[in-house]
Amino acid sequence: MVEGYELVEYRDPKGRPFWELTTSPANSQFQKMLTDPKKKLAARKMIDQISKIYDYGLKVASGTSKLRCIDSKIGLYELKGFDGANREMIYAICQGVDKIVLLFWFKGHQGSGNISKEIERAKRLAVIARQLLETER
Repeated sequence: MVEGYELVEYRDPKGRPFWELTTSPANSQFQKMLTDPKKKLAARKMIDQISKIYDYGLKVASGTSKLRCIDSKIGLYELKGFDGANREMIYAICQGVDKIVLLFWFKGHQGSGNISKEIERAKRLAVIARQLLETER
């Protein structure tokens, strides 16, 4: 475990793994979405978008309005369009085997459109996600 974080593994409908970076594996943000009747559809839509990233690759997916590249050097992306203004920061690499890690959920389009605080937090978490993937997978 790096800095109190762990990776929780999930699978898309085709059985391809993706992970969530969390400090509470039994009560993680994505796990709450999956079990909350009001958020379950949003979680399913997010999984569908993750499947599309696996199907078409990061480059093609980044050319759509559903995935925005924040920093390609560290593999930081913003996943959009699964639940209104809600967004998910993800760490994604496509080197041989694709790997996607959910970092955290946040609200977009809240007036200024400035998500610099979220980006700084996501950069730190992407480094942790990379380290965990390298050591645990």
